[in-house]
Amino acid sequence: MTIGLLILSLVAQPVWWFGFIREWVTADRRIRQERLTFGSAVYSDKYEVRHFVLLSLLFGLIGSVISFAVGMTIPLGWWLIYTALAALAIILGLGARLPITIFVGSVVLYVWCNSIGVTQQLIAPMRQFSFSGETVTLGNLIILLGVALFTFGIWLKKIGGRFASPKIFAQKRGKLIAGYPFNELLVVPMLVLVPGNFLSAHLPFWPVLSLGGTTVTPLFLPLLIGLHLTIFKQNPKTVFKGLSKAVVILSLFILVGGILSLFVTSSTLIVLGLAYLCYLGCLISTRWHDRKQSFWFSKVDHGVRVLGIKPETPAAKMDIQVGDIITTCNQQPVSSETNFYEALLLDPTYCHLKIQTPEGDLKVTETAIFDGAPHEIGIVMFKD
Repeated sequence: MTIGLLILSLVAQPVWWFGFIREWVTADRRIRQERLTFGSAVYSDKYEVRHFVLLSLLFGLIGSVISFAVGMTIPLGWWLIYTALAALAIILGLGARLPITIFVGSVVLYVWCNSIGVTQQLIAPMRQFSFSGETVTLGNLIILLGVALFTFGIWLKKIGGRFASPKIFAQKRGKLIAGYPFNELLVVPMLVLVPGNFLSAHLPFWPVLSLGGTTVTPLFLPLLIGLHLTIFKQNPKTVFKGLSKAVVILSLFILVGGILSLFVTSSTLIVLGLAYLCYLGCLISTRWHDRKQSFWFSKVDHGVRVLGIKPETPAAKMDIQVGDIITTCNQQPVSSETNFYEALLLDPTYCHLKIQTPEGDLKVTETAIFDGAPHEIGIVMFKD
């Protein structure tokens, strides 16, 4: 019964559904853009939606188990502020751009409301409804921030750069270049404990727990995890792997800082501020390092640039990477999409390529292709 009620509360979580709709719209927009730019979708499936559903629930389950194991308790006032800001951010399209900013901002807003007595003024008339005015150590929120960043790092390592969907941009002089946007969001439904029995007072069947002599109610916290970043000059997998490592290391330091804050409460806001600055530093450093590279995913005069590889196609089985330049196809020099497919037709069942990597190395790769359908080889390139 208790488990069923908690699952029901997850299904009714509006922020999760806002995130689901957001990912669906994002995937639709990406697929339409790919079809308009390249004639067909690079990734025809809505992988953003698949990632959102599966990984949100997976991380939510793991996070809930850990939360209950350590007795993670958070203030009701902060839960309300964070949930409202998370919902508003997703509606405004900022959920993937500002997940950590929303978390830190909600903590600062909660502390400010406490300092001027707004929180207590709101809680006082609500105590008749079994709302608790008991304060919760803010160190718990620092630990929760560390958990959020650790989850972010693992999530980024798992999916960052796996689906390198190119988008064409025009530079100031009209030169076309490709960039690789990463624009995904998770809403991790993590069970946390909130002081009071405000739900069970009106819904007798709602689960209530006792923690250290204090009555607490389990609630789902819609924890935002997301990133919006476009890579222009490096292999996306390499970039996100490096960012993932930096964020995971940062999260471990924040967890230590959160534990320290449990004992030295005056250090809470200092740890929070340093954590946020370090997080921004990771993002700024990643973006700056990408922009300072001399390489661009641009058109070339001799050969054709590989912008993407469609899954489950002959190209996916070949030794081809995003950014490579195909110089010859079936022993014929190529310099455009038209040249490339004309060369493929010389041998409609086989493809032999000579390739130059972005580093200048040369390699040869070959594979069988679909008979009579050279356009289905699966290599995405600039259109003529």
